[in-house]
Amino acid sequence: MRIRDAAVFVASTVLAFAGAAVPSASAADSSASALTCSNKQYFSTPYNAGASIRCTGGPFVARLVCFKPGYGTYVHYGNRVESGGTSTVWCAPEATAQTVTGLAS
Repeated sequence: MRIRDAAVFVASTVLAFAGAAVPSASAADSSASALTCSNKQYFSTPYNAGASIRCTGGPFVARLVCFKPGYGTYVHYGNRVESGGTSTVWCAPEATAQTVTGLAS
């Protein structure tokens, strides 16, 4: 095998394996649609607010939309847990918790 042919073979092999390792958009979409969430709970302390959520169907994180006066709306993410677990997330001090959802991860 000539050097040029070997280089082309190696490059095409690397690209083939790289493409196989990257999940497709449809695989990510199907895992997100398979997630079923319930048991949303909102709570607060004198200093900040938070929420928790339980989901099944795959590993996930809690996604919490928060609002802080003078700053606006922003998002915080909770801990990654396996299916059936509970993910908890907190807003920054002096912010309020708006909406919690589960996000496949």
